[in-house]
Amino acid sequence: MFWVLVAVLVRLLVVRRWGGRGLGPGGARRDSAEQTLATRFAAGDIDEREYRARLGVLRAAPPDAG
Repeated sequence: MFWVLVAVLVRLLVVRRWGGRGLGPGGARRDSAEQTLATRFAAGDIDEREYRARLGVLRAAPPDAG
């Protein structure tokens, strides 16, 4: 659990520092959703199981969906 939290925080720092450029497909909308999800996980609003499930849904959805 500790390493998952560290990885989430590192990702947040990278996305904020470089604006998500070059981090893969999906654009700002997906990064924003993933960032919001990571923030909720880091704050303890959701547990690891829910975080992973929602992250899987975000990454499976087409970038322009919904």
